[in-house]
Amino acid sequence: MFKPIFERMEGKFIPSGSASAFTGVCTGIMQAITLVTPLELIKIRQQTDINRFKYHGMFSTIALIVKEEGITALYKGLVPTIFRQSWGLAVKFTGFALFLDLFRMQSNNNLKPHHFVASGFLSNVLVGILNSPPDVVKTRMQDQSASYKSSWDCVKIMMKYEGPLSLFKGSLLRIIRIAPGGGIQFATFEYLYRLLENKV
Repeated sequence: MFKPIFERMEGKFIPSGSASAFTGVCTGIMQAITLVTPLELIKIRQQTDINRFKYHGMFSTIALIVKEEGITALYKGLVPTIFRQSWGLAVKFTGFALFLDLFRMQSNNNLKPHHFVASGFLSNVLVGILNSPPDVVKTRMQDQSASYKSSWDCVKIMMKYEGPLSLFKGSLLRIIRIAPGGGIQFATFEYLYRLLENKV
């Protein structure tokens, strides 16, 4: 949706080669505002509902949160979620384009399916590492037991009491979860894109 717009702007209004990054940022912002923030909040509330059995199902969880905390509570952690989604997709799309360019040079412009799988896999490894801090902050902000005044307050407290590496907690597990998905996602997209392109 956004990529063709930014590709036309390259070299005129934005730096050349930056369309992927801008596409990721805009897509991430849109995702965070429309769906990701409320759904992540509901998921985290249900996952951290230990021994309380307060939340049972998606709709009852939404109703209870709105009743007890107001409708704006569904958007707790919006700022770190916007940052996580936009930064993460900027890294993902830019990383994919860069890795694919490397494989294109190495293969004399003869890209095979495994090049797309590897590019998607490696770009999601980058996401797992570079996007960990906003993901950790988002999760802390959305957990009802967390007592932080703001996202920045969360970062300061974590740095002070847990050290900078606390911002990377769970990175390895996240990489294990998302890297294979990135490979499958980009390879499938490329295959379907070429299939449709040949039929049109």
